[in-house]
Formats: sequence, C-alpha cells, structure tokens
Amino acid sequence: MKDYNEFRYIFPPRPETKSPPSGLPTYERMGYIAQPKLNGSCGVLFVNDKGTKMMGRHNNTFARELIDRGHLQNLQRGAGYTVLVGEYMNKSQKDGKRKLFNGCFVIFDIMVHNGKHLINSTFEERQELLDTLYGEGTSYDEYINYISPSVYRVKNFSSNFVTLFNKITTVEMYEGFVLKRPNGKLENGVREADNTGWQLKIRKPTKNYKY
Repeated sequence: MKDYNEFRYIFPPRPETKSPPSGLPTYERMGYIAQPKLNGSCGVLFVNDKGTKMMGRHNNTFARELIDRGHLQNLQRGAGYTVLVGEYMNKSQKDGKRKLFNGCFVIFDIMVHNGKHLINSTFEERQELLDTLYGEGTSYDEYINYISPSVYRVKNFSSNFVTLFNKITTVEMYEGFVLKRPNGKLENGVREADNTGWQLKIRKPTKNYKY
C-alpha cells in the first residue's frame, strides 16, 4: 500500500482477455470468481470529504451525470480518499422485469481506502473490505444488491457458472460475466493494461461481438 492524499487518476482493473462460454466449466474448476458484466460505462469514483469526481476508464469525464452527487458522497468511508470501481449505468438498459435501470453506480471493486492505495492487495481481500464497508445490502435481483439510493454492488459467484450465464444473458442490462482470480493482486493502475492479467470476460454473442 502507499499513501493517496491528493487526486491522481488510477486506471481501473478491467479484463482484456476474452473467452467463449464453453470455457466456463474450466474456469470454475480453477477457482475463479464470477461477477456480472453490466452494459454501462466503466466508472472510477473518487470521493473524499471535499466532494466527488466520476471518471471513465480512459481518464475521461462523462458528458452528463445522471447520479445525484449526494448519493455518491455518502460512499466515503474512513479518512481521506475512497476510490471505487463500478459500472456507471448510462445506456438506458432494462432489467429482468423490463424496467429501465439507469442513472446509478454498480460497485465491483475498490482501489483506495482511508487514503491508502491498496496495491498488492488481492481481489478476495478487497471484496472482503467492501463487505465490511457497505455490508451485503438487499437483493435487487439474482446478480446485484441494492446498497443505497442510486448505488448497487455486484454479487460474487464461485459455482454454477454455466447455469447462471445462460440466465443472466437473457437480461438486456447484462452482457455476461467477468471472471477474476481470488489471489489476483492490485497493480499501480498507471497504465490501462495494469490489472488485466488476473481477469477475463465472457460475453453473450451479439452482432458486434462474436467468437
């Protein structure tokens, strides 16, 4: 860990490696953790007692913000900065009940807590930290939990990958799964390619994405 006392952009952990759905049983046997992949925009939320800043995965700002900043401000925990990674839902996607799921932030990782950049912490350790900071929340559907107004968190799965994938990909706002090694360690995030080695994505085929 190292101090994080003033704003500087950190590239979020994101998968680059792709795998077809046929690989799901293998990765399950290897002990990977599956997180839902939502169809939004990857967002990095920087929050301290002075305010919030939401950035995109390319160190970009968003053209418009659909989330109440007060709801994001409430995500600060401890002293100094908290930096969270999640999906900023801004593409007017629908949930399993065909209800619009827009203008919210769905957390899937944390990079800074108490003004400390969590370098070398494992994915599993950071998920346990999120449990401590925000609790389990209440179930929104089979794949995400409600934490607070406009804020949700993905659920983690360690089994039944094929069954869950076949179900999740019938819902418009989900693209599939991101599979992550529990012992994958957080890197500096000074490059977009950092943190790609311990995760991969498995998406439903579309016209623009085929295996």
